[in-house]
Amino acid sequence: MIEAVTINNEELAILCDIVSGWSVKKWAENPGATKKQALDRLIAHGYVETVHEASATRYQHTTKTELLFAQLCVGISGG
Repeated sequence: MIEAVTINNEELAILCDIVSGWSVKKWAENPGATKKQALDRLIAHGYVETVHEASATRYQHTTKTELLFAQLCVGISGG
């Protein structure tokens, strides 16, 4: 069964940043209220997790994000 997913533009932008390695940028260190709420939703829904080991990044995407991106790409390509 495929889970129905609703990702808004802010959440998608954050996922793209994290997947591309931009989570070390300033917004990840001190996100504004809107980005913080979106990031919290992504964490709550299992798309992002915090990194607990010594790392340059504070957040990483999960397998659930990879599946979402795969579904989005299939939808875009018409496959």
